[in-house]
Amino acid sequence: MEVCAETIHQLTIPTPFQVGPVHVYLICGEKLTLVDTGPLTKEGEEVLVNSLKKLGYSLKDIEQVILTHHHPDHVGLAGLFTHATIIGHRYLRPWLTKDHSFLKRCIEFFELFYKEHGVPMKVIEKVKYTSEAYISFIEETDLQVLVKHGDDVPGLFGWKVIEVPGHAQNHIMIVRERDKTAIGADVLLASISSNALLEAPMEDEERPKTLLQYRRSLQLLKTLNIIKLYPGHGETIYEVNEIASQRLQGHLERAKVIKALISEKKMSANEISYELFKKKHMLQPDLTFSETFGHLDLLVEQGEVTMKKEGSYFYFTE
Repeated sequence: MEVCAETIHQLTIPTPFQVGPVHVYLICGEKLTLVDTGPLTKEGEEVLVNSLKKLGYSLKDIEQVILTHHHPDHVGLAGLFTHATIIGHRYLRPWLTKDHSFLKRCIEFFELFYKEHGVPMKVIEKVKYTSEAYISFIEETDLQVLVKHGDDVPGLFGWKVIEVPGHAQNHIMIVRERDKTAIGADVLLASISSNALLEAPMEDEERPKTLLQYRRSLQLLKTLNIIKLYPGHGETIYEVNEIASQRLQGHLERAKVIKALISEKKMSANEISYELFKKKHMLQPDLTFSETFGHLDLLVEQGEVTMKKEGSYFYFTE
C-alpha cells in the first residue's frame, strides 16, 4: 500500500432508502481511514469495492473505520472490515451487535409510546415491520475503540471527535482543526433538514427529546466555525453557520404551525401528525410521527402547549 499525503475522497454509495445515495469518505492520513460504509446490499458492496479500487486500494488496505451513527445507510457494510479497527460512540454498540435484549426493549418502549399517543395498532405493526427490515441492512459486527466528545481521532493527527446527538443518540462528527474541515454525516444537510428521530432510552434514563438535542447540536456546530463540511447526503456545505441557523428557524416555524392546529381543540400526537402530513403520514408514519413529536417537545419546553393524560392516552392543548 502506497502512503499518501492526507487527502479526503468522497465515495457515493447507492442505498435502497428514500434518502437516496450516501456519501462515505476515505481519508489518506496517518492511517488509511474510512468514515462510514454504506448499507448491507450487494450493489452497495460492489460500488464501495470498485470506488476504493479506482483510488488504488482494496478492502484489506483500510486500517480503521469510523462510524458516525447507527443508521444502516452509514454502517451496514462495517462487517466487511474484519481486519480493521472499528471506531464509534458507545451507544452505537448495541445496534452493531444487534443486541437482542436491547432491540426487544426498544420495540416494547415504542409499542407503548405509540399507543399512548393515539397511533392505531395496525400502524404500530407496520412500523415494527419496517424497523425490523431496516436493521437487516446492517451486518453484525462490533466496535474495537469507543470515542467520546473532545477525543483525538485515533490514527488521524489533528482531528477531534464532536458528539452531535439528535438525528441519532450515537451521532458523532470529526473535525480537522487546522483548516476547520469536518465530516458531518447527517448533522447538517444542504437541501433538507435532518429528522431528529425518536429513540428509546439507551439506559435507565428518560426518553431523549431528540429535537431539543438536535437544536443544541446545531448551536454547537455554529460555535466551531466550520469552513467546509462533508455531509452524508447531498452537496458539500460551505455556508455551515448560515444553514444551521436556517434549520433552527425552520423548527420554530414548524412549531408555530403545530400550535395553530391545536389552538381550538385537544389533539393526540398521531392526529397532529396526520393533519400535518396527510398521505405521507400513512406511508411513513415513523418518520412523520418523529418530526411531529420533536416539535411538540419544543412547544412544551417553551411553555406554548401542555401535554395531559386522559385515561390511557396523552393529548396536547394550548
